[in-house]
Amino acid sequence: MRVRTTVLPCTLGFVACLAVMLSGCGGPSRPAVTPAKGKVLINGEPLTGHLGFVRVEPADSRAATGEINQTDGTFTLSSFVEGDGCVPGTHAVAVIVNTTMGAELISLIPEHYSDATTSGLTVTVGTEPADLTIELSGQLKAAQGPTAEELEGDDPGF
Repeated sequence: MRVRTTVLPCTLGFVACLAVMLSGCGGPSRPAVTPAKGKVLINGEPLTGHLGFVRVEPADSRAATGEINQTDGTFTLSSFVEGDGCVPGTHAVAVIVNTTMGAELISLIPEHYSDATTSGLTVTVGTEPADLTIELSGQLKAAQGPTAEELEGDDPGF
């Protein structure tokens, strides 16, 4: 008795084709995004030396975020994958630059910038790659640790 071996290759071929056809179906479609990068300035100077983030908040799509580079104040926005950009339009912006002091979270920039509804900041992203500038003003708080007086009496237990 002779067994035909064409069933296995045909079955594998069918399964592979079916997998390829179904891979594009059923998932939610993403809106188009435009590459967008930029720089955050405070009082006309690049915001440097502090860990921070830019958050661009479209009204009807996923927010785009970008980490602020601590050496030059630049950022690159990401919505769905690293560096892909932001959906086109004019959107509200938040800039978050915080530090912790003990259990307290402190904003190093004027606090109203940390919420897109109070920041007064917007950016416009079109269909061509965007180079954005986000300008902040006000007092930049120094990120400092506890004073010697605050540490006095703390026994590290060594």
